[in-house]
Amino acid sequence: MTTRVFHVSPGYRRRQQARQLAWMLAMLGLVLFSLYYLYRLIMGNGALAEMLVPVVGVAACLAYAVKLWLQLRQGRAAYPEVCWDEDSRILSLQAPEGALVLPLASVLNLRIQVGGGRVVAATLTTESGEQLRLEGYAELDELVGRLEAELPEGQVVRTRLRY
Repeated sequence: MTTRVFHVSPGYRRRQQARQLAWMLAMLGLVLFSLYYLYRLIMGNGALAEMLVPVVGVAACLAYAVKLWLQLRQGRAAYPEVCWDEDSRILSLQAPEGALVLPLASVLNLRIQVGGGRVVAATLTTESGEQLRLEGYAELDELVGRLEAELPEGQVVRTRLRY
């Protein structure tokens, strides 16, 4: 039984975490701005209708900031390992919540996004309609090559556009 394990590249993980941190700081800035605006409205005896926008802004931005914080806290565990078993033709994702096993027979199509002469991302669509997007893996070219070799030609689509 030959199994190949693919890991997310450390550079991709760092870039994603930096983006999440930047968005989280932007959301916190918007929350502070909305709180300041709300404070000014309360002190100036503003109408109740004028206070609706800052309250909704605080709630929405704070909810998104909390979501980003939880993603940052997950760290390395947020990026599962992908295991490819050539003998049984099974793709499995090893996440902390459990393993997701995907037999290759249940894959309807494979969409490969190519940019700059290399594979940027791959999306697998299953018979049940679920989509699995793989991006940021160090050996993504190799993984996609193996999947391409196993799937019939009509099920594989290469595109340069982001989907």
